[in-house]
Amino acid sequence: MNPDEITDELNVQIQYRLMEKLSESELRYRELVESLREIIFKCDPSGCFTFLNGAWTKTLGYSIAESLSRPLFSFLAPDDLVQGQQLLEQFQKQQAVICQELRFQHQTGEIVWLELSAYFSNQNELGGSLINITDRRQAETTLNEIKEALETRVAQRTAELNQALQDLHRTQTQMVQTEKMSSLGQLVAGVAHEINNPVNFIHGNLAYANQYIATLLKAIALYQQHSIGLNDSVLAELETLDLDFLAEDLTKLLASMKVGSDRIRQIVLSLRNFSRLDEAEFKAVDIHEGIDSTLMILQHRIKDQNNNSGIQVVKHYGKLPMVECYAGQLNQVFMNLLTNAIDALEEIPYPKKNHEGNLQSADWRPTIAIGTELKPSDEFLDVDSVEIRIKDNGMGMPQDVINRIFEPFFTTKPIGKGTGMGLSISYQVVSERHGGILQCISQQGNGTEFLIRIPMIQEEIPT
Repeated sequence: MNPDEITDELNVQIQYRLMEKLSESELRYRELVESLREIIFKCDPSGCFTFLNGAWTKTLGYSIAESLSRPLFSFLAPDDLVQGQQLLEQFQKQQAVICQELRFQHQTGEIVWLELSAYFSNQNELGGSLINITDRRQAETTLNEIKEALETRVAQRTAELNQALQDLHRTQTQMVQTEKMSSLGQLVAGVAHEINNPVNFIHGNLAYANQYIATLLKAIALYQQHSIGLNDSVLAELETLDLDFLAEDLTKLLASMKVGSDRIRQIVLSLRNFSRLDEAEFKAVDIHEGIDSTLMILQHRIKDQNNNSGIQVVKHYGKLPMVECYAGQLNQVFMNLLTNAIDALEEIPYPKKNHEGNLQSADWRPTIAIGTELKPSDEFLDVDSVEIRIKDNGMGMPQDVINRIFEPFFTTKPIGKGTGMGLSISYQVVSERHGGILQCISQQGNGTEFLIRIPMIQEEIPT
């Protein structure tokens, strides 16, 4: 065998050996790829599979034969199809390494989360891996759900604690106010009782005093008519006394004393009605009587003073039956609302100006209108009710103030003039104690109106 033949034989053997080695390497590579848990794939530039390892079938259930030549992103869940197509288009333009978590659809229809890692090879092929992260995503979802549930629970508990704190604060304030009103009511009732006795004594004796004085004046007149020959000094003294004037003025004096005693008796009666300590706490009462008693107590602020014309009170009372309520507490509501109306009117310089600074009608006069009427059941109260409206013709309030008017401690008055509790407690008395409605209706320049509606009959006495 010549040297050339020997060389050719060696080359053949070397190539054979190399082919054996390559086959063994490829076999080991394929065995290694097939043993991997993650999916290894290759795609042509259009994104269709050209190679898949066995993990594909184990993970998604599709056979490799039916999956080859199909687009990778066609196996995505419907909700991620658009995102997958956008990723492929972006990938084809930039040919950069991408990593994205996507939802794939198992052959059974189940959703499987896979983490996609892909790149373009030198042969212009798309290659990469898909790692099953379903367990991790489910754990994250569960953790997020637990976190959200805990956050929701914490928020609920925080809200409950804040509400409990507000309720406690409100209850404490209401207890303090109730105690103050109870003490004030006892004081008022005591003062009314102490005044009532001497006033009754004076008032009762005025009739007899009037009768006796009339008799004496009659006797003096008869004596003057029939007496003859009186001493000159007596006649001079009688002339000095001016009996005619005394007789006329004494009658007026007694009449004035009677008017004064009647007035004191009315005030005492109003104080007793306002305090309601001589009656059961919950009973049927005359609403108009409570309003009138409150007006009587506030008369010193309503009547003419400081050269002002005073506040005009206009009543539009409807025909109302007796109403079951906590009379003393409801009277305090009337007191708070009427006091606020008086305060609002006293703040207006005369003549009144609107919120733009323009003078109103020259005949404007500060006025509080009070109206009452029966109301049938409607969408606001599902029972027959009594409606009380207290309206002033003051400057009114802006909407941001109206939105907070019933908040505890909220007040627009200067420091030291108001506590901000009157309307808040009034709201509690009407809504919680009586199951009614208290609304504020106001517009700047057009006054303020408070509307109260309470059931005529309380089906269940609130506790």
